[in-house]
Amino acid sequence: MNNHNHCISLFTGNLYPSKELFLKLENAFLTANIHDIIEVVSLKENIEIELRGWTKLKGHLYLGRENLGAQFSYKIQKISKNNFESSPSWGKELKGIETSNPKLKDLNLSHEILAKAPNSNGLLTRGMITQEGTPSYDFALSHKELVWSEPVSVLYEEGKNLQWNATTDIAWNEIPKLNPIIEKAICQIMTYLVENEFSALYIPGKFISQINPYYMEIPLFLSSLMNDEARHIEVFTKRAHAFGAGFQYSSEVTQRSLYSLFKEDDYIKSSFLLHVMGEGTFVDLLSFLEKHMPDDATRKIIKLAKRDEMRHVSYGLEHVKSAIAQNPNRINSLKATAYKRKEFMDEVSGESSLLLEALAILAGGSDAPNDYKKGFDLVEELKETMNTNRVKRLIDIGMDEELANDISKVHTPNFM
Repeated sequence: MNNHNHCISLFTGNLYPSKELFLKLENAFLTANIHDIIEVVSLKENIEIELRGWTKLKGHLYLGRENLGAQFSYKIQKISKNNFESSPSWGKELKGIETSNPKLKDLNLSHEILAKAPNSNGLLTRGMITQEGTPSYDFALSHKELVWSEPVSVLYEEGKNLQWNATTDIAWNEIPKLNPIIEKAICQIMTYLVENEFSALYIPGKFISQINPYYMEIPLFLSSLMNDEARHIEVFTKRAHAFGAGFQYSSEVTQRSLYSLFKEDDYIKSSFLLHVMGEGTFVDLLSFLEKHMPDDATRKIIKLAKRDEMRHVSYGLEHVKSAIAQNPNRINSLKATAYKRKEFMDEVSGESSLLLEALAILAGGSDAPNDYKKGFDLVEELKETMNTNRVKRLIDIGMDEELANDISKVHTPNFM
C-alpha cells in the first residue's frame, strides 16, 4: 500500500490526546509498512508530550514537530515489524458476489487463485489481508486440485436463480387419490428417495469444514447443494404422506450402500462415488419416475428435483475430471475405491426387491400380471440406460472405455 518513508497524513483537527485520537493512530500504524512516516496534522500545538509517550510505548520513532501556521505537523516513523502479510490492491475489480453493480455477475474473485492456499488463511478468503498472530486452522483441503471445479461459479449462480419452494411451488391439492396399489408403490419409492437424499445431504456436510475458505466458491456451492437436498427430503416426505400411506420399508442393501458412501473420507473419492457414479445414476432414475408418474403435481416434484441433481453431477464431473487431469494416477485410486465398495456390498446379496417391485408397478400401471411384466421389463431397460450413461460419464472424466465399462458394472445395485 505504501512505499518506505512515504508520509501518511492524518488530519485530526481539534482532537485532544484521547481514545479517539489514539485509535486513529493505532490503525494507521497497524496497516502501514515498516519505516513509513505518519504525519499527524492537528490544530493543537500542545499534544507533543502525549504523542512522544504513545510513540515510545509502541516502539516507534518520534521525529518532531513543525509549525504549519494555523496547524501543526507531528511526524512519527514506524519502527516495529509489519502486522499484516501484504497490503490490499486498491481498485481491484471484484467479479462475483452479487451487488448493485451489473458487472458483478459470477462468484469468481479476480485475484489469481493459488494452487495451495496460504498457510495463514483462516476463516477468510482471497483478497483479505491477515494479521500476524492469526490462528492456523490447518484445513485438510487446502490445495486447489483437491476441491476445484471450473464451472462452480456458474453452477452457484444457477442454483440461486432456480430455487423453488416445496410448500408453495407444488400443487398439493391437485394430487389425485390413486389406486392404493399405485399409491403404495409411490410411497415405497419416496421412502427410497428420502434415504438417498439424506446421504447426499450429509456427505458434503462432512467436508465443508475441511475446505479452506480461500477457495470460497466451493463451500458456498456445497451449501447451496445441501439446501437442494434438504428441499428434496422435504418434498419427497410430503408426497409420501399426501394420502396417509406414509413411509414404507428401508432395505439393507440401500442402507449398506449409503453407509459405504458416508464412510469415505477422501474428498475426491467421495465426489467420484457420490456425484459421478451415484447422483448421475440417480438422475436417470428421476427421469424414469418423471415419465411414469401418473399425475402432474408429482411429476413436477420429480422434474424440479432432477434439475437440481443435474447441477450437482456437473460439479462432480468437472471436479473429478480436473483432479485426474492434474494427476492421472488417480484413476487407479478411483478404480480401487469402486471395487472396494463392491466388496462391501457383496456381503449382502441382491437388490432392493421392494423398490424394484414398486418401480415395476409404477411403470406398468398396476400389479396385474401383464402390467407388472411390462413394468419389470421397463425397469430392466432403465438399468441398461443407467449403465450406458455411467460409462459415458467415466469416459468423460478421463477413463478409457474398457475400464469405464468395468467400473460401471460394479456399481452398487442400490443405484446410488
